[in-house]
Amino acid sequence: MDVDLQQIRNRIVAGLGDLEARQLAAVESVVRNMHRRIHFRPGSATDLVDSNFRDEMSLFLVVHHALHERALNKENFEYVFKQCLIASGDSAARLNPNQKQAKFDVEGAGQRWSLKTESGDSMSRNTVKVEKLTEALWIRSSPTAEDCAQNVLQKVAPRLHDYDRIIVLRAYRNRGLITYSLEEIPWNSLYTALMNYTQPEIFSKAVRGGKEAKSFGADYPKEGSQARLFRMLLDTSVEKVRIWYALEECLHHGYWTLPASTPTNVAELSTPEKAELPPQRDPQPEETCQEELPF
Repeated sequence: MDVDLQQIRNRIVAGLGDLEARQLAAVESVVRNMHRRIHFRPGSATDLVDSNFRDEMSLFLVVHHALHERALNKENFEYVFKQCLIASGDSAARLNPNQKQAKFDVEGAGQRWSLKTESGDSMSRNTVKVEKLTEALWIRSSPTAEDCAQNVLQKVAPRLHDYDRIIVLRAYRNRGLITYSLEEIPWNSLYTALMNYTQPEIFSKAVRGGKEAKSFGADYPKEGSQARLFRMLLDTSVEKVRIWYALEECLHHGYWTLPASTPTNVAELSTPEKAELPPQRDPQPEETCQEELPF
């Protein structure tokens, strides 16, 4: 980046004079946290995260956690992802200006991107959880397995044509560090499974303790296998389609690890290189998806 660093420093100093105490404290926090050490570990997929994308993501994660304790949410992630695409060379990358017309979140690098986030202490070692694959106002008027299958084919599968790729940013906290991982749910595999295996026979309501759940769920197998590719839940409580996609089938684009809380001074920063990785690819399959209940 060809910039005049002294000129930038002068502008920053000149702008501090009229700030109030709280504003100065916020600026000081951001500056101090710019010294955080952030450690990147590349993933197996290489077509998305180049050095520019990596560094831009690192910068925004540091700035975010200078002012926030919680992980990036979906809205924050959309903006950060767009900026990462711009840093990687697509100056025309943009947020979707009209999601009523098409459901992609960001357009750039010749692709339309659907972006999701996942965080929490109980993240699965086996699945990537998508809280909302799509809204589904029709769920409550689909009382039978036949209705569910028909609506998934007619109203869920066509929605996937609104975007080309699905990226999930997962955030995991452990021992004072937060690690973000970037996972991609392969569009073709998801769409093919919906088209090939959606039939009434796979939809049912879970029963626990003698009580039947209110929502229909379905297990979709991997192509040519009995192993589960993803679990779908038609959640009547929020009228959304939710999925749990096999983590081992996702494309992994990398990890970013940094201190999760603001240290009192730079010398107290933790060492991201020694951070425990997020839950990853346990060989044992999950038996159930607890989120199907309450009844």
